[in-house]
Amino acid sequence: MSHATPLNSAPASKGAAAPAIPANSLRARAQRIIAVVRRIIGVPDYQVYVSHMQRHHPTCTPMDERTFERERLADKYSRPGSRCC
Repeated sequence: MSHATPLNSAPASKGAAAPAIPANSLRARAQRIIAVVRRIIGVPDYQVYVSHMQRHHPTCTPMDERTFERERLADKYSRPGSRCC
């Protein structure tokens, strides 16, 4: 009979538990992965837009999130031939 070892535990011969990964590190990695996937599939990133507006156009008021998404979709589909399908 074989005994399974949990993935996050250290081997018994070492005598010490595996170091825990901080939750905020996991959260940061997950957020980066989500952001990359969103860029790959073409989902606009509102927070990046707001950050850009604050840095480069501080006197302008950024669009609200709903308007931003509508504008991005209209721009995406207003250019024939820019899509693969």
